[in-house]
Amino acid sequence: MKQRHIVEAGMVVLSGVIALVVALMWLAGTYSVTLMTAMAVLIMLGVLVGGVIPNILITWLAIGTTTIGAAILLLGYVVMDNWVKLVLLATFPVMSSAMALARFVIGSWGWLDRNREDIDSWAAHYDKVIKLQTEYNAGKYYQKVARFVTKEVAADLHVDVLAIHWAHSSQIRQFNEDDYLDNLHQIAKVLKAERFPSEQLYYIGGATFLIISLDVSPTTYEFKNRAMMRDLWQLTLDGTTPQFQWGHLQVDRQNVLGYPNLERVLRHVEREMETDLVVEYMKQEVVN
Repeated sequence: MKQRHIVEAGMVVLSGVIALVVALMWLAGTYSVTLMTAMAVLIMLGVLVGGVIPNILITWLAIGTTTIGAAILLLGYVVMDNWVKLVLLATFPVMSSAMALARFVIGSWGWLDRNREDIDSWAAHYDKVIKLQTEYNAGKYYQKVARFVTKEVAADLHVDVLAIHWAHSSQIRQFNEDDYLDNLHQIAKVLKAERFPSEQLYYIGGATFLIISLDVSPTTYEFKNRAMMRDLWQLTLDGTTPQFQWGHLQVDRQNVLGYPNLERVLRHVEREMETDLVVEYMKQEVVN
């Protein structure tokens, strides 16, 4: 959105500068060839100064040249209509200021080009619709955690990776993309509200969310999972109670070498999800 506004503003400013040059030259041409030549010189000077010199110097040059020009044209004896004198006096400061503005906007285009890679990178690592970080960030974080699990032997760390998939979501997406996205927002809202601030929440695509929890006690972790699933089962998506697949893996010093990266972990949890479409005992808790 910001990029579009900058480009639109740039086109307006450039169009304005061109229109101003055409108008001034036409006005000078209706008076005399001599005035037209003087006007062309002032326009070229304004374009040169506005395109090269810093803004503060442009201000002082405009003040200086206007003062000198006023002394010559208005106080001296120059055979010329007053409106023509005023137009000549205004040409240089107006053109230099307009060109300085155009330079600023065009410079913003350059800023967009220089930062396009950063913008694209941010978009790839953050889901703007669900408003969660993506699998790329999850992989980076998991690798860092795995290094600590391996290195900090005395701390005896462990990390839990939990994947939650909204089952049958593809059917809803085929019929109504807006409802699909709205439902994902509701699921994400529950996850954000229920998980601890220390836990990392990601959206890895395909209606699948990922939660990475570092060194949470088994009792606390189980309690938090039950509370989260209870709230998920209470959701009503398109008038029906949603079904969820979930897969879990705990990585510690005993098995961390077998799961050096998130890709290996996801293979494991995906296999679990394939055999665990509905967690019945969680469903029973909601009923009770």
